[in-house]
Amino acid sequence: MKNIFDNPQFGDFTLRSRILRTGLWESQNESSKNLTSEIYERYEKLAKSEVGIITTELISMYDHDRFSDYSHYINCPSFIRQFREVTDIAHKHHTPIFAQIGFINCNVNGKQMMEVNDLTLEDIRTIQADYVMAAKKISFAGFDGIMLNAGNNYFLSRVMDPFENTRRDDYGGNTYNRTRMVTEIIKLIQKTTNLHIHCRVNLYQDKNDSLEICRTLAENGADSLQITKFLSPQYFRKGQTNQNMLVGFADRLAKSVDVPVVLGGGLADYGRISDMLNSTSIDFVSMQRPFVKDPTFLTSWKEAGDGKSECRTCNNCYWKKQSVCLIE
Repeated sequence: MKNIFDNPQFGDFTLRSRILRTGLWESQNESSKNLTSEIYERYEKLAKSEVGIITTELISMYDHDRFSDYSHYINCPSFIRQFREVTDIAHKHHTPIFAQIGFINCNVNGKQMMEVNDLTLEDIRTIQADYVMAAKKISFAGFDGIMLNAGNNYFLSRVMDPFENTRRDDYGGNTYNRTRMVTEIIKLIQKTTNLHIHCRVNLYQDKNDSLEICRTLAENGADSLQITKFLSPQYFRKGQTNQNMLVGFADRLAKSVDVPVVLGGGLADYGRISDMLNSTSIDFVSMQRPFVKDPTFLTSWKEAGDGKSECRTCNNCYWKKQSVCLIE
């Protein structure tokens, strides 16, 4: 019988719980993108709790991206130095920590707001090279892993989307070709770093194609997969049916790949999570908003053997781009 706090194995890591914290965006960094004392304090609270893995808030690949005002920036001159302090905090408390990297607006090689079908081979190579450089900086900063955000509406999610990607070259068409740009990024990161590669992936409208996308990523080097929905997190407010759809797909995926599968969000109740873990092949759950409400709630859950997040799922932290609970 699986327990939330039964020290599961996640790749090469032995975790304190089956709960992963996934960040969203950071509104407390200064205009210079320097980390503040509040940010360091929050990571300290997270690392001291019973969280299995910490994933940072979004780190933008490019400046002037849609959410770059609310995120860290990989090319900030002080990135490695400041985030080395963050990873040191996590490791002091024996907590693995991943860096989340991604971008939405594609502005490379002097061209602006390119769509998937606009990319030339040179553009694709530029993006892939930028990911490799980002991964090297993430490794130098002491992170244990990298989360490639290829879910929600981030650019890499659109690259793999059969409705967005109608290319007729080697990077479009069948499922394998649509994942090619991402699998090549994964292989390049594998060659140049020792980072665990964690991919956040959408459940698209075509579930069979989504399953094939995930299998292809796992077969080509992804060390773990996190499954989310295109419009996450708001879509959970539509009701239990959508959540069951995500659980059903993640269960199906977990039975067909040899890497850890993480259910991306929507559950914040000890009992419901335990029931889900023991009625499916899913072994891990990701949360974001409950950790905004209280970074330490898992400690109470473990002590009591029960619990429910006090987060009201109001989504104000999402809409107002805040990394603190606004109800407080």
